[in-house]
Amino acid sequence: MKDLVCYGIEGKVAIVTGAGKGIGRETAIQLAKMGAKVALFGRGAQSINLVKAEIEEFSKDVIAVVCDVGDEEAVKKGVAEVIATYGRIDILINDAGVEADRAEGQTGGDLFDTLSEEQYLRVIRTNLLGHYYMYRNVIPHMQKNHYGRIVNVTSVTGLNGGFGSPAYTGSKAAAICQTKAFARKYARDGIIINAVAPGMVNTPMHDLTPKEQFTIVAERTPLGKVAEPIDIARIILFLAQEDLFMCGQIIVCDGGGTI
Repeated sequence: MKDLVCYGIEGKVAIVTGAGKGIGRETAIQLAKMGAKVALFGRGAQSINLVKAEIEEFSKDVIAVVCDVGDEEAVKKGVAEVIATYGRIDILINDAGVEADRAEGQTGGDLFDTLSEEQYLRVIRTNLLGHYYMYRNVIPHMQKNHYGRIVNVTSVTGLNGGFGSPAYTGSKAAAICQTKAFARKYARDGIIINAVAPGMVNTPMHDLTPKEQFTIVAERTPLGKVAEPIDIARIILFLAQEDLFMCGQIIVCDGGGTI
């Protein structure tokens, strides 16, 4: 694979939530390869420490922070640990996300009439409040340096209502709107906030997705395949770059599936 373009990320301090797997893992590794100091946030100590070990093969500037982004007290402690270690935060990648619990073979569309309030709120707490809690605790540190790049991982389902459960699509739609609102408010502080909206991506979130669903999506996609995490990471890195004249935008990365 060709090296990714350098975007002035070397030496920057980056937090990646949901860093233990999928898009978050790939993004964290690529940020580290570009010379960033990376804080891996995730609920599972084992998964984020495995990613930490991968990064330590070529960089010592990495820490693993066990943190459930849906718990603001945990977010406060996690952010404080990053500040204590590196002294600042330049980049925030809000990738942590969950889908409603489902049985093997079910898709999000099978859950429309069966979600409990508890299931629904669990998704909202991670996918939407998780972004909000990270904003509230990271942005003040970015304001001190009049610099910040925040990239939110949303979903095309938040734009078109497809495939995901009502909780998932609702949370992603709200996260898109929240991206625009925060981008408008904090741009004059040197904090640029944008989002990427992936289509279907081959991540552990789809471990229970029927294999034929991958085939169906690939056949309906002009580029003829389901995305891999690196495909989304490339867009995230572009939005995290130092010289960027974009604000409050949502980049759809679905291989043309929503054309």
